[in-house]
Amino acid sequence: MRALVYHGPGQISWDTVTDPAIEDPADAVVRVDATTVCGADLHILRGDLPEVKPGTILGHEAVGEVMEVGSDVHHLRPGDQVIVSSVSACGHCPACRDTMRGQCREGGGWILGNLINGTQAEFVRVPFADFSTHRRP
Repeated sequence: MRALVYHGPGQISWDTVTDPAIEDPADAVVRVDATTVCGADLHILRGDLPEVKPGTILGHEAVGEVMEVGSDVHHLRPGDQVIVSSVSACGHCPACRDTMRGQCREGGGWILGNLINGTQAEFVRVPFADFSTHRRP
């Protein structure tokens, strides 16, 4: 697939990369229909976020179609149209239960396009899919 890949401060390119796959039973793979550039992407490009490693696909919000779900995903099915949240949430930790999903302490928070590959691609792996996507009306 094609994706916008960060190669270091001031360096991005559209590259051919491996399609994402289910890595955890709570994952979904979404075909990206539309995505957007956020100010955070521009901070990454300037080198302001050193935790973003070269080789990371940028982007952390999108709309698209669910292509595949892991065995622990109960609220989505292939074919569902979804909004992929910019914040991933486990749904179970105290912060998530208190609706402070950006403070997720179980591997969520702002991870797409930051700590894991993001949405500026043809497909994206969405962790915690039941809590990190919303069905499109």
